[in-house]
Amino acid sequence: MRELSAKLQAPVKYIAAAFSLFYLYVSGVGLVSTEANVGLYLLFTNMLCLILYPLSKKTPHNKLLAVVDGILVVLGTASVIYWIAQYSEYSAKRVGMPNDLDMFFGVVMILISLEVTRRALGNVLAILGLVFVVQLYFGPHLPGYFAHKGFSVTRIIEYNYSTMEGIFGTVASVFATYVMPFLVFGAFLQRTGGGDFFIDLARALAGRISGGPALIAIWCSCAFGMISGSPIANVMSIGNFTIPMMKNAGYKPEFAGAVEAAASTGGQFMPPVMGAGAFILATLTETPYSVIMVMAILPALLYYLSLTMMIYFNAKKNGLVGLKKEELPVVSEVMRRGWYYLFTIVVAAVLIVAGFSVPMVAFWATIFVIFCSMLRKDTRLTMTKFVDTLEEAGKGSIMVGATAGTLGLVMGGITLSGLGVKFSAAILSLSFGSIFLSIILIGLIATVIGMGLPTTASYIVLAILAAPSLIQMGLPPVLAHLLCFWLSMTSNVTPPVCVAAFAAASVAKSDPMKTGLHACVLALFLYLMPFAFAYAPQVTIYGYGIGKVLEIVTSYGIATVALAAAIQGWLFRNLKVLERLVFLAATIFLAIPNVILDLVGLAILVMISAWVCRRRSAIAA
Repeated sequence: MRELSAKLQAPVKYIAAAFSLFYLYVSGVGLVSTEANVGLYLLFTNMLCLILYPLSKKTPHNKLLAVVDGILVVLGTASVIYWIAQYSEYSAKRVGMPNDLDMFFGVVMILISLEVTRRALGNVLAILGLVFVVQLYFGPHLPGYFAHKGFSVTRIIEYNYSTMEGIFGTVASVFATYVMPFLVFGAFLQRTGGGDFFIDLARALAGRISGGPALIAIWCSCAFGMISGSPIANVMSIGNFTIPMMKNAGYKPEFAGAVEAAASTGGQFMPPVMGAGAFILATLTETPYSVIMVMAILPALLYYLSLTMMIYFNAKKNGLVGLKKEELPVVSEVMRRGWYYLFTIVVAAVLIVAGFSVPMVAFWATIFVIFCSMLRKDTRLTMTKFVDTLEEAGKGSIMVGATAGTLGLVMGGITLSGLGVKFSAAILSLSFGSIFLSIILIGLIATVIGMGLPTTASYIVLAILAAPSLIQMGLPPVLAHLLCFWLSMTSNVTPPVCVAAFAAASVAKSDPMKTGLHACVLALFLYLMPFAFAYAPQVTIYGYGIGKVLEIVTSYGIATVALAAAIQGWLFRNLKVLERLVFLAATIFLAIPNVILDLVGLAILVMISAWVCRRRSAIAA
């Protein structure tokens, strides 16, 4: 970011604070038009991004470039205000007949959307957005599946700017309506000590167990991730104290970084908040967010159970012990200082289940956190702290918001050209109609797409291009999208470009590729759960009877432990290759949703566990 001059610091502070306060107000009590809700979100985001991120990182203090930035801020602001003011008249009278001002401000908004993305996130997503705009014009000249009839420049600009299908479409609407209020909630939770409470509680509960420092990293990242929904933010916030702690306990830097990367990735599908992609998923599938939250809870808990068991078995295998008692906070003291913060997540979950709108849930959760802060003098919010927290939330939203306009261009390019339908047909053809092969293909596509895109952007692309093919094969829409949502997360931990692992490697001072490979192994459940969505939908628990739910919870819970033993090569003692294969076989039987096969898998697991335990006793004797 640019180092702001004294003259700019105060305006930026109050712009960011006003941004957060407006969306906190709208989420709870405000009634604004759809165009104002979406438009002002992009206005604030673009304005902050253009001020905070310089045109050139090589010459951030160049005065001439600062003048260019000022011109871009004015033009970007004018283009949004014009759109808000003119949308009603356009939709009533000018559809298909845009005027000169529509065209001028449309070009400005498209270019600024791409520029904002480039400044905040680099070239890849910006170039992708530009490609999807340009291909609309050159459609007749494109090869194979990519060919289409082509569109005029006027139609391209109108579709992407004047309508609610492109820049001001679904992505910007979801970010403004759902994501921004929860970012404000997360900022207040952190500022008032709630984040520290959850971290200290995890340290107090897990610190003395074998592999305690790594277990602390897992559950701290889980607690933080369910609020932030951002793997990178999670790694850089929590990892700065968990990674050094793991290294001091004897973990190699690559493994310590991998633990944090894998744990931080899970925050994007851990209710109640999850990541921005989850809100888009609910919107695209027209499914209430409360249902998405219920469907996500068991897979998320299984993911973290898998991580926990892998870390624990790894620690036992390598003779690592927990932290000393004097190095850890006391549970009773931690609870005395912040027990009421536990109810924050309960309040959010109860309100969602009770049918409150998601923005309203964020509003009341924020109010509850502010009330909690008043219970202790050292966490009490003064007016200065209140404004600072709003500023922090406003600035923190940029990394997500900077993608909104460009993702709208991507969605607009795919929808207008019909590429989504064609791509789905290609997947159907290459997979021969097999869901199993389709999941593998989509996983490969997700890895490639994820090399250059944030996970939310990656999910949106998969949702448009790949989910329809799964739906055509008979998979319910919400399961198809959940499958794509999980696969879009693999880019965080899958080499060669694994953004969360690379971020963790920078903190751990480790080799990025080795860190990514370790993270890939630890996050194995990330690659397996999409198959469960297709072949064992009971794992989502929603709509199933108590018997089915208990069966799937039991079988998958046990399978998770068996898989961890097979991967890490430890249970009671170091396992031999053949023993690990038997544990893997038991895992496969338990994962198939059939009572008879579950019993077979359980019998295999009991026998191999007894054999391993007996052999350990014999060796010890």
